[in-house]
Amino acid sequence: MADSMPDVVRVTANLPGPAVEQLRTNAALKGDNLTQGLKAAISTKLFLDEAVRTGGKVLVKQSDGSLVEVVLP
Repeated sequence: MADSMPDVVRVTANLPGPAVEQLRTNAALKGDNLTQGLKAAISTKLFLDEAVRTGGKVLVKQSDGSLVEVVLP
């Protein structure tokens, strides 16, 4: 029977302290661990980059209903 889990590769990354704190805070707010938080961040970045690459724009709807375009580096 084939394993249903995708291949897992252990990686080591050197991140600045503030980036790690942001990951920890975001993961804690969602009840995730650092691995889940990092996977979510990567997936989100890939999704947004693809939207922009194909001519789309990333917009955030503010609480007052106004739209703000997010310009990605």
